[in-house]
Amino acid sequence: MNDKNNKKRVKKRRRLKVGYLLAFIAIIAVIIIGIKLILPGNASKYGDRLEGINKIKFGNAEKDKIVKKLKENDKVTEAKIDVQGKIVNVIFNVKKDTSKDDAKKIAGDSLGSFSDEVKNFYDIQFMISKKDEDGTKKTITNSEGKTEEIIETVFPIMGYKNAKSKGIVW
Repeated sequence: MNDKNNKKRVKKRRRLKVGYLLAFIAIIAVIIIGIKLILPGNASKYGDRLEGINKIKFGNAEKDKIVKKLKENDKVTEAKIDVQGKIVNVIFNVKKDTSKDDAKKIAGDSLGSFSDEVKNFYDIQFMISKKDEDGTKKTITNSEGKTEEIIETVFPIMGYKNAKSKGIVW
């Protein structure tokens, strides 16, 4: 009978050891998977969206040419270009007497300064502001029934041209 009890104890200890071993392996697997999910890998933050960007020539000389063309317009006070990944931000400020339609025309004309290669690869955003815009006074009724006087402005306006489209959407 003593021999039978010893065999039961040995089997019980083996099962416990196997259980501990399996639990340990499971914990290590969860830790490894957790680390891979939480910590970023060596991949670019843009993924493969920028594939082929090195083949498209759009350097400082091209940017400066476009900014210079924008500044040649007497209605533009300042201009700059900022590139973030595959998006070109064309940012410019217009004078006080410039209408919304004139600003849109200036942006459309500047699109001609971009090479076809750049227009067909990059998304181009236009951000147009007017620093000295007076605005129009307007009286509105808020949700509590009180009337308030606000100043409504036309600017800033934004336009967007996708790489696959031909024109600017405002």
